[in-house]
Amino acid sequence: MPDEPAPATPRRSQRIKTLKSGRIEFNGTFSTFDVTIKEMSETGAKLKLSTTFVVPPTFQLLILNTNTGISERRSCETRWQRGDLVGARFIDPSEIAPASPARAATLRRQPPQG
Repeated sequence: MPDEPAPATPRRSQRIKTLKSGRIEFNGTFSTFDVTIKEMSETGAKLKLSTTFVVPPTFQLLILNTNTGISERRSCETRWQRGDLVGARFIDPSEIAPASPARAATLRRQPPQG
């Protein structure tokens, strides 16, 4: 029996096929997009977008469990995107770089004049 070739990029944990509903949230949850979670593992997920758009480098994934009514929110990093399919890696919130002080300063509201 011939040996099968090793995968090009080995996974840290095996993905399990699933058809859960989810939602990508970013921009302080002001921007949301519905997704179907096609596969999931301990370290990430394969998502199918309901509408094709460019997924940001980091986002929150809201995983909806319709059976229990309990939702889970995971911080994610986009690893790859091909059209309406996205590979996401679950990350610890501490891994997300905070906004730089210069950027935060430009986002502050200026006090009203007069």
